[in-house]
Amino acid sequence: MKLVKKASYVTIFALPVAIIGVFILRYRLPIGPIIVGLTLIPIAGILLAQKPMVGAIPDMVFGAIDTGLLTIPALWGGVLFGVAGAIAGGVIGDAITDAIAGFFEGSLAEWLRKRGIEESREAVTTSLGKMAGCLLGSGVVLTIALIIGIEPEFS
Repeated sequence: MKLVKKASYVTIFALPVAIIGVFILRYRLPIGPIIVGLTLIPIAGILLAQKPMVGAIPDMVFGAIDTGLLTIPALWGGVLFGVAGAIAGGVIGDAITDAIAGFFEGSLAEWLRKRGIEESREAVTTSLGKMAGCLLGSGVVLTIALIIGIEPEFS
């Protein structure tokens, strides 16, 4: 696939995620469980591209750890300090969680290679794998928050 074709392919799967995200907020639906469900969209993209799912595992782990952990300070910041707190929690949390998740992503990639499993670093697999992981990680955290009674405020 050429670069533009690959970018278009990824956009086809990112666009519905963005649209559904706006819909969730507009109609004040339970964010966490729906975001977990959105994980299926990028996974479908990987499968439709006929890419092996094993090639996306390090990216999915990165995304789940990175955004799952990032959701915690963003949620806390938002609950405690409003929009500015959510932004600060997200920015600071992102810097820290990128490092943590990158460590696990790299370690898992090394572990797979040692066992003769070639993880891929292709545009489609990497981008959709990270998208799936991010949706899963944040969706799980937001679902747990919902269950224990912590909900982001709608203004």
